[in-house]
Amino acid sequence: MAGPALPARITFHGAAGEVTGSRHLLEAGGARVLLDCGLFQGRRAEAAAKNRNSPFDPASLSAVLLSHAHIDHCGLLPRLAGDGFKGPVYATRETADLVAIMLADSARLQELDAKFFNKIHADDGERIEPLYGEKEADLAVSLLRPCAPGDVISPSPGLRARFLNAGHVLGSAMIQIDMETPAGPRRLLYTGDLGRREVPLMKAPEPPPDVDYLVLESTYGGRTHAPSSEIDAELGRLLRKAAAEKGKIIIPAFALERSQEIIVALDRLRNDPSMPEIPVYVDSPMAINITEIFNKHLGGFSFDREFKAYARKDGDPFGFDFIKYARSKEESQALNTRPGPMIIISASGMCEGGRILHHLRNNIADPSATVLIVGYQAAGTLGRRLQDGQKKVRIFGLQHEVAAEIRTMPHFSSHADRDDALAFVKGLDRKPGKIFLVHGEDSQRDALAEALKAEGCGAPEKPGHGESFVLD
Repeated sequence: MAGPALPARITFHGAAGEVTGSRHLLEAGGARVLLDCGLFQGRRAEAAAKNRNSPFDPASLSAVLLSHAHIDHCGLLPRLAGDGFKGPVYATRETADLVAIMLADSARLQELDAKFFNKIHADDGERIEPLYGEKEADLAVSLLRPCAPGDVISPSPGLRARFLNAGHVLGSAMIQIDMETPAGPRRLLYTGDLGRREVPLMKAPEPPPDVDYLVLESTYGGRTHAPSSEIDAELGRLLRKAAAEKGKIIIPAFALERSQEIIVALDRLRNDPSMPEIPVYVDSPMAINITEIFNKHLGGFSFDREFKAYARKDGDPFGFDFIKYARSKEESQALNTRPGPMIIISASGMCEGGRILHHLRNNIADPSATVLIVGYQAAGTLGRRLQDGQKKVRIFGLQHEVAAEIRTMPHFSSHADRDDALAFVKGLDRKPGKIFLVHGEDSQRDALAEALKAEGCGAPEKPGHGESFVLD
C-alpha cells in the first residue's frame, strides 16, 4: 500500500527578478524535476558566479523539462551534464532539433570568445575560461528525449507532464504538470516564455483548463507592444537613411526566430518600388542551420494557419535570393572593411558573444552606422547598455566610444506584453490558486502583479532568487 504523498515544493533558481537564466526546481510525486536549465547572461563576474555554482546536486534530478531552445532557457544543460546529471531532458521535437544546434554553437562561441579575450589581454594577464566545451555540449544533447504534442511524460508514478503550444518561437511549449500532493491532485502550468496573441508566423497560445498553480513570465508585464503592422514603415525609414548616408545597419538578432522574422520583413519591403535595394548579410552560421530546422517543421504545431498556407504555396518560405550568408570567419571579417550601405544580421541577440561583438567593435564609433535593437536586452548585457544610451561601452574588455545611432524596434518581440498576459490569465476556466511571476525585472513584475490583482487574481508571488514555496 502506497504511503501518503509528500509535500510538493517549487524553488526558483533563476529568472527571479531578472530576465535570463531560467531554472525552477519542482519536487513533487517522488521526483525532482528541473523546469528549464538556462544560462544567465549579464555582467561577466555575476554571470560566472551564477552559471558555475549549482544550488542543487545535478545528480539528484529525475529529469529536465525544457520549454524551448533559447540559450537563457537551455544553455546551462552542458554544465549540468558535466557536473553529474544523467537523466532525460524532455522537449518537443522541434526544440530538441534546435537545442542540438544551440548548445554546439554556445560551446564553440565560449571557447572562441575566451581565446580572443585572453589574446588581447595577454599583456595585463587577465584571463577567462569557457563555462563548458563541445564535449559537455555533446553529452547534454545525448540526453534529449523528443516528444510529440500530447505525449504524457512521467518521471515518477506521482507526476505527469505534457507540452502545450506557447506561441513564442518554433517548438516552444508551456509545461503542464499534474502531481499528487497531501491535499490531493494538483495541476501546475509553467508558461516558459509566453507568446503574443498576434505575432508573425506563430500560433497564439491557448490556456488549458483546471490550473491550480501558474508560473507566468512577466518580461513585459508593465508594457504594451507596438503593433506588428508598423514594422514595414519603421524598417523602411531606416533603410532609406542607410542608403542616403551609405551607412551600415547592424542588427543583433537571436538566431532562433528573430533572424527569420527580420528576413521575412525585408522580403516584404523589396516589393515596394520606392525602397532602396541594400545588400543583406546574415552573419550567423547558426541562423542558417536553424532556418533549415524551420523548413523541416513547417507542418508542426508552432506555426499559425496563415503561415502554413503560405509555406505550402511557396515551398521554401525562408529561401530568399537577396540574402547573402557569411558562413566562414573570413567572410565575416570581410564585412568590416566593405563599405555601406548594408544590413548585417548577427548573433547574439543581447550582444553577449559571437560575431556581433566584432561588428560592434568595428562600427560602434561610426556616426553613419545604426545599431538596431530588435529583442529584449537583459540588465547588465552590452545590448542593454547600448539601449540605455551609454556613450562608452566595453567590448572584449576594451572601451569604445559610441557614435553610431542606437534604435530599438520592439515590434518584433515574441514575448507576451501586459495585455497578452492578462488575456491569457482571463482565458483560464478558473483563477489559479497561486500565480508566481518570473522572467521579469522587478518593475515589470510589480506592474503585472497590480494588473492581476485588479482582475481579482489575489496577490501574485514575486519569488526571489533561491526562494522556495510549498504547493499544498
